[in-house]
Amino acid sequence: MKFLNLDYIKDKFYRFNSYQIFILSFLICLSFYLVEGLFDVDRFYHPDSSYYLKPISLYSLKGIFFNPVVLNNKGYLYVSKYLFNNYYLLILLNFILYSVTNVLIYNYVFKKYFKILSNLKLILLFYLLFLDPYRLHLASHVLKETILISIITIIILSNMKIIKILFVFLLEIFRSNSWIYLFVFITFSKIKKIIKKKVFYISILLFFLLLIIISIFSQIAQDTIQNILQLIINNIKEYNSKEMPIRSYDQVSQFKDFDFPLNFILKNITWPLMLVSGFFMFFVSSMLFQFLGVIILLNNFLIYMITKKIHISLGLLIILFMISVYTSSYTAMFRYSYIAIYSSIIYFFFLLDMTNINKK
Repeated sequence: MKFLNLDYIKDKFYRFNSYQIFILSFLICLSFYLVEGLFDVDRFYHPDSSYYLKPISLYSLKGIFFNPVVLNNKGYLYVSKYLFNNYYLLILLNFILYSVTNVLIYNYVFKKYFKILSNLKLILLFYLLFLDPYRLHLASHVLKETILISIITIIILSNMKIIKILFVFLLEIFRSNSWIYLFVFITFSKIKKIIKKKVFYISILLFFLLLIIISIFSQIAQDTIQNILQLIINNIKEYNSKEMPIRSYDQVSQFKDFDFPLNFILKNITWPLMLVSGFFMFFVSSMLFQFLGVIILLNNFLIYMITKKIHISLGLLIILFMISVYTSSYTAMFRYSYIAIYSSIIYFFFLLDMTNINKK
């Protein structure tokens, strides 16, 4: 039967235009949304969902024009406002953004592997890029993550600097300090190239010499350095003592039984490593949260199986560390970190040298 032939399906899929990919993605998203409904997944499982639907007093368009700073971290509230705080319109927006993002990924990332990978590996890559369950889950709820994923994907895939800069500002509009996701661009290979240059070592040497000279001969500089260090320590202590709502099934240790700074060090080393490996699944009691750990582990395995490479970058580890410092709940840690994890996969396959992939 011709329509069951993988080569035939592959050829047809390769010929898909952007409109067809959009429709396919929209149907995938809608199907997942309906399946969650069949399994009675609470549409307001995430507390933020209810918050975004409440009418809130915000600046008018005129007020925004004269004071655009008010948009910082309030982008999604304005989106909700101008969609009448309507649940279904916001879900529809998520479906549209999910589908548009898939069109970009299909054209700029997925399609270039058609003549490189075997049918099986293409199917696995399709799953990684388009069918990740957690990404579909986020798109099926009134949350800002789908917008953030769209913004970061455009920053990754666009070759126009002005577009990248504009969308970096958009990141901050929708979530403050989301500039940290830009660390996804830092890879081990880029660091190696920088380290190989003599200018790097000369710059480091001059910096430390200057720092030593200033510290020795200037009391003001010494006081300034001490004040800065004390400020950093105070901020770290504040983050370390922060409390967030914790789900009953979240038993990942925060190491509160240890004194500072040991508890800070233990938490912010183990949390990112457990997340990037999926091993946090052994420290939670929720089957669904354990399933997310399995997905992370599976994704790592599939990426290695497809490329014989590890996609985890230095930038991703830095992002996970920074999110770990900020959060005190592992469920929050996972949700904030997922954007970085998915973006790192997109960036990895976008940069990957196709000539090094053997067709098997």
